[in-house]
Amino acid sequence: MSWFLKYRPRQIADLDLSQVRQQLLQLMQSGGFPHSFLFAGPKGTGKTSASRIVGAMLNDPANEQVIRQIFFDKQQSKKPIQEPDPDSDFSRRVFLGHSLVVQEMDAASNRGIDDIRQLRERVYISPSEGIISVYILDEVHMLTNEAFNALLKILEEPPAHVVFILATTELHKVPATIISRCNLINFYKASSSEITDRLKKILESEKIKFDEEALLEIARRADGSFRDAVKLTEIAAQSGKITLEKVDQLIGGSALVEVKKLLELILAKDEQKIAQFFESLRERNFNEEFFVKTLFEYLHTDLLSSLGVNDFKPQLDAKISQFLLTHLSKLDLQQHSPITFLPLELLLLSIVQKAKGSGSSAQGGGQSGSSKNAKSSTTTSAKPQKKQEKEIKAEAFTDALEQLDSDIQEEQEAIVIAPEIAVNGSLSNHLCAHWPDFLQLVESKNLTLAALLRSSQPMAGSNGVAEVKVYYRFHQEQLEQPKLKQIVEECGQKIVGDKIAFKFTLTSPPTEAEVVEVPAQTHKLEALAEEVLM
Repeated sequence: MSWFLKYRPRQIADLDLSQVRQQLLQLMQSGGFPHSFLFAGPKGTGKTSASRIVGAMLNDPANEQVIRQIFFDKQQSKKPIQEPDPDSDFSRRVFLGHSLVVQEMDAASNRGIDDIRQLRERVYISPSEGIISVYILDEVHMLTNEAFNALLKILEEPPAHVVFILATTELHKVPATIISRCNLINFYKASSSEITDRLKKILESEKIKFDEEALLEIARRADGSFRDAVKLTEIAAQSGKITLEKVDQLIGGSALVEVKKLLELILAKDEQKIAQFFESLRERNFNEEFFVKTLFEYLHTDLLSSLGVNDFKPQLDAKISQFLLTHLSKLDLQQHSPITFLPLELLLLSIVQKAKGSGSSAQGGGQSGSSKNAKSSTTTSAKPQKKQEKEIKAEAFTDALEQLDSDIQEEQEAIVIAPEIAVNGSLSNHLCAHWPDFLQLVESKNLTLAALLRSSQPMAGSNGVAEVKVYYRFHQEQLEQPKLKQIVEECGQKIVGDKIAFKFTLTSPPTEAEVVEVPAQTHKLEALAEEVLM
């Protein structure tokens, strides 16, 4: 027997979705019970399982007196309806789909009026066992208009011994007249924590070892579906302990494996290998949106773990997760880049370069740094060398980030220039005078946009309008995009202290290279590179 069948919810209280469970329990306590339900929600969220539990419950011998009073005598019951006995032979057959008391019909294949007419003839036949026949119409939104009209008549005057459960993944396609005749229960996608909690119970029951990060990847791949999560876990557990590498090998295409590699390179502050890593992703045609989404999810889950919100063991220091999320969130994921992964690659390289600079200056502090290292060495001497080195790297990176956060804050505060207009009163002249500060502010919001502006030439235009000359039509088209232009205007307003418009004009590129004078006070490698490459 597969895990999916073995661990299917067998009672209302076993349903993983708390809101669904609460609604059904309230109906059981109400003294009545409806003849028709509409279960709406994504695939794999438990609609069919809940339907079978309802079928077993309505036909459980312990509920016979209450059910007859509600359905046949049309009276309110003072006694609640009890949960079905999951260990009875009848209940097991219902849960496995082997009982005629719960009949399932695929409305996608039987969608015409003739199919509903045949159903109408069948529903008047009393059940061969039990007292209530439960009819499940799966994917009911696929019925034709004529079939819906025929079904409506049955729902309005159902036989006393019949309960209908309509199930759909597309509620908006079900006519309002059908919805109004049913008791609507919405099923929602499960969260990653709900899925992983369920999987942990199953694996502990089966005595199978697992890595938590592997379960997190399975939950992410299941996309809110308990059914898919259990099936994927069953595949991954065929050869023993479930690891992330095994999930990647058996299920394929795990972005989480790549995310962990990238984070290790960031902690090691290895610029060359980071660049090689992104080149490898491009060579394998890795999906950029999928990778970035996985990176965000992993960092956010790790941050929540550090704060004690979930039960996962955090892999990173909370400061690292929060810092990376803060700066990654500034990425415009909708921006078009001629090279895949380029905005993310540039941002991470910039962070690592600044972290290395801040880290080296912090470590140059002398005695305090060495005493801290000595303390760290003492407390971790008993640990394996590889693990100790990893923790020291993480600690050094955390220290560098603390210093870097302070540096970035100072830079951003320095960028905000007081709204003092130049002597000639021209906003555009004022912007030209502070063009490097303007570029730095744009870079903090969008790296690709800043790169485009660095290859352009600002000109003094009429007051309230800044003219920017660009040398390539592609650059002009990119800068004219509404989203990017809005960022440019917002940054320009922050620099000059008033609203300023931008006009991007196409001009011929310079025929001779210009000598760039590097200011004497420029000492950062990043600033030198920017000036030379302009």
